[in-house]
Amino acid sequence: MYIGKGVLNWDRKERISDRYGTVFLFFDEWCDKYCRFLDKSINNQHGKLTAKVIKTRKSMHIGDLVRGFFPSTPKVGQKFTLGEGKVFFVGDAVGLVPDDVRDSDWLNPKVLYKLHHQTVELYFEKKEG
Repeated sequence: MYIGKGVLNWDRKERISDRYGTVFLFFDEWCDKYCRFLDKSINNQHGKLTAKVIKTRKSMHIGDLVRGFFPSTPKVGQKFTLGEGKVFFVGDAVGLVPDDVRDSDWLNPKVLYKLHHQTVELYFEKKEG
């Protein structure tokens, strides 16, 4: 299910806490206006968040120096799984609570740094059963 399109980013608290649990989509590369998610009826459903790259640009983020994660530029058309778990919305962000309820890496930080500041289509794939 398509839930939105925009420039992917996250709040610095996600990096500082190592939670990496939510992301935002911004209207354009200037990151001054949030995109709205199209369908929040998926709240609390189990599944995975995936992103398809539709436009690329160089990320100016320095990365997570402590953990050795750094931005890279993917190719247009590439698809990535951000994570799997129970989807939730908070403010203008979407995230996943993993099944094992761990404290860190709710979403995959290596994937997030590949997608930082890239224009993506975001999808939620409900897990049946």
